[in-house]
Amino acid sequence: MISFRNVSERDFFMLHNWLKVPHVKEYWYQSESFTYDQIHEKYSKRLKEGVVELYIIQKNMVDIGFIQTYITDEQSVFMVKDKIKGIDLYIGEIDYVHKGLGKFIINEFLQKHVFNDPSVRFAGIDPEVENAIAIRAYEKSGFKHVNTAYSKYNKKMTYYMILDRIDLNL
Repeated sequence: MISFRNVSERDFFMLHNWLKVPHVKEYWYQSESFTYDQIHEKYSKRLKEGVVELYIIQKNMVDIGFIQTYITDEQSVFMVKDKIKGIDLYIGEIDYVHKGLGKFIINEFLQKHVFNDPSVRFAGIDPEVENAIAIRAYEKSGFKHVNTAYSKYNKKMTYYMILDRIDLNL
């Protein structure tokens, strides 16, 4: 069973460790090596501001990864004008990688934390062009490619994908 719980300060050490794992580091902050204090500062600020919703992904109550959602300010790169809630995620625990969990995690998260807000029409996700495994998982969840462009955030060529809540019959 997939579930999500809010990130708290007690999770910062785990997040710090996950961001050093090679399969996560490959696509998350590749050129940066965060100290624990930097992680603490980054996520403490996000928790206080409340703009980005932060969650720990759980499989049968075991912490396995991280997922976040936020209202994106990049509607134009997603080729729509409506409100888009972006998501970013990774599975940090190696024993849960490449097990086909991506689709289930994403679908559950979309229903509980993205499209639970009726004012949100689209979910958006923006993997790097080279991240074929993630792109395939997002396609299995119904995301469609709408644009490929340079991202000002990760400074990489990015594969912009959206999912319209109408396609989910919500």
